[in-house]
Amino acid sequence: MSKPHPSMALVLDLDERVVDHELRLEIDRCYSYLGTPVVRTHGAADGEPVNSLRMTVRVGAREYLDSSVEGADALWSDYVEHWLLNQVHAVDNQMKIFNRRQREEGKPELVFTWLEIELAGGRLVVRMRLDSTCGINPEESVWVSRVREALNAGALGEGVVAVTLPSAASYEAQYAAGMAALEARKAAEAEAARAAEAAAAEEAAAAEEAAEASFMVSPALVAEAAEAALEAEEADDLVVRARIAQDLEAAERGEITKTAEEIVAERIAEEAHLGEDIQKKYALPDADFPIAFDQWTVTYADGTTRDFDAVAGALAD
Repeated sequence: MSKPHPSMALVLDLDERVVDHELRLEIDRCYSYLGTPVVRTHGAADGEPVNSLRMTVRVGAREYLDSSVEGADALWSDYVEHWLLNQVHAVDNQMKIFNRRQREEGKPELVFTWLEIELAGGRLVVRMRLDSTCGINPEESVWVSRVREALNAGALGEGVVAVTLPSAASYEAQYAAGMAALEARKAAEAEAARAAEAAAAEEAAAAEEAAEASFMVSPALVAEAAEAALEAEEADDLVVRARIAQDLEAAERGEITKTAEEIVAERIAEEAHLGEDIQKKYALPDADFPIAFDQWTVTYADGTTRDFDAVAGALAD
């Protein structure tokens, strides 16, 4: 038997209010390497737009969802499961990079609420809630396997067509707790920043006193201090060292009225600031809070729903 090669199709189901010709072109350009992206629109509802990105898993005509079919479990565990983790990682990364580019260009971000994974030609859809960054930890793709296991064990009942993770009630509780924790973290960070600012002010005052005292020592000692500063670990970078050397020469000529210590400190701080700017530019945002996926809502072919506790392995009464 030939080795199976899973593939993926992408459907971006977007609120019609956010879609224009330019956005379609940008989606084609940025998402095409993952799979041919198809943009569909739905009518605007009340509130913020709700967008979904659907990954359709294709493995030819081979059965991988129904465990009762010979070879389905092996196909899932040997090929589909790991492939799915890699694809979720790629999609998660692309959604974040796309929005970073949108921010850089002053354009609205494309915010997704759901990642939908369509299995076996649409017989089952697993809907996973994305976090505040339009992201999901790729390791969470293991929940798709757990849904498959529960389905095949009969724990979800008959006629299942979709499973949503987490359930609405679970997400609401997580959101309330997560946002409260976020506010507490922000308050703690603000307090730490104030303390750091006060400490920096004290250090600056002490450095100023030391700088004033340095004017009273011999030029030889000032030169020794400058040499010691140049040898410091923080000034290892050749560009920084060259700039410091230029400033010291200018100080000797009387063109700069700063001490050697001030020159070294300013150049190092300047270089550190540039590094921070680059890190901020390419950094991806952190989620407001992580999402737990152990409480589900199961949707049946007749349109009814029931919640399922994946920890207890039981449907709600």
